[in-house]
Amino acid sequence: MTASARQNAMDRLRELAVRLEEEHGRVTAGEEAAALERISRIDGWHDAQPSPTPSPSPTD
Repeated sequence: MTASARQNAMDRLRELAVRLEEEHGRVTAGEEAAALERISRIDGWHDAQPSPTPSPSPTD
């Protein structure tokens, strides 16, 4: 991704965050903590999954 494309994506993300905050209000500390805990549990679940077995290459 080019620097320009990355900047554009970040600008769009900030605009979305502002619109959501205007529409639904600010996220409370409790909501943020709950979301971070959920992300942590999801990350833990992913880390516990076995690595996929690589597919044989077409030349094998």
